[in-house]
Amino acid sequence: MKKNICLVLTMILALFTFIGCGNSTSINNDNTQSKVEEASEPKNITFAVPDGLPAIGIAKMIREKPEIVKGYDVTYTIEQSSESLATNVMKGEPDVAIVPSNLAATAYNKTNGEYKIAGTTGWGSFYLGSTNPEATLENLKGKEVYNIGKGLTPDITARAILKDKGIDVDNDINFSYVDGVSELAPIILAGKAEYAVIPEPALSTVQTKNENFKVILDLNEEWKSINNSEYGYPQATVIVKKDLIDNDNEFVKALLNKINESTEFVYKDKDTLGSYCEEIGVSAKKPIIVKAIDRSNIKYVSIKDSYKEYETYFEKLNEFDPKTIGGKVPDEAIFMEK
Repeated sequence: MKKNICLVLTMILALFTFIGCGNSTSINNDNTQSKVEEASEPKNITFAVPDGLPAIGIAKMIREKPEIVKGYDVTYTIEQSSESLATNVMKGEPDVAIVPSNLAATAYNKTNGEYKIAGTTGWGSFYLGSTNPEATLENLKGKEVYNIGKGLTPDITARAILKDKGIDVDNDINFSYVDGVSELAPIILAGKAEYAVIPEPALSTVQTKNENFKVILDLNEEWKSINNSEYGYPQATVIVKKDLIDNDNEFVKALLNKINESTEFVYKDKDTLGSYCEEIGVSAKKPIIVKAIDRSNIKYVSIKDSYKEYETYFEKLNEFDPKTIGGKVPDEAIFMEK
């Protein structure tokens, strides 16, 4: 009897010992997993955006640095030079970028489809203006018109629209070009440029200092009318690396949602937006930013809702000069979704 009792106690003790060992192993595994998770670093995503309206459009994101998805860190860079932005994109350095729409096409064509178009944050914000109070499209013939970016978006868009308005842009107008907006505004204010194609927020800067500079033509509104377009011509394009779309799709979707929220914030709280822009290093000053917003055409539209705008625009660029989009109209695979 005593032997039987001892045998039962031994079996119970052995069972508790086995269960105890099982629990101990589980706890150790959990602790090990926890330590591994703590030790693993979040995935860093680089996001490049040019100074000006593209940076203003996502200023809320850059300033507040919200968590997009757990396990990801986003590093934002504001590029002061369009050349440096283009160089970095062509090297495939940023994971995400906001670029001129023709650069999106060029990057796709020249980098074997490394980047895809995910959406748009800004539509046409260029305006034809003049310091001449009598200036109209009808008396534009024989005039000198200043612009930026020969052979690039401002030049191509202005030429295409004026041509559609019945103006012989090759013979009736003398176009003069400067390297960037930072050069254009001083020329206008110095009285050296009577006519100019100028974007926001530089337009507001000029009008703040010279009330006589008036808008003759809103290029985006004309583009919409001529091309039966809902939004106009895409000016600021969100591109995302194909690998990121394929392997981190949930992050990409969440990021695009945050971009949308930031562009909507632009119109909700202009004063805070202006402060944010100054804090993150946007070159335009707060009063100018606040004044420029209503003519900025900042609006996020996903590519599935705007791919037709791109098809029209790329066709126009291709007609002007295929080199402006990397040699040819990109195929449909350039769009993240359609």
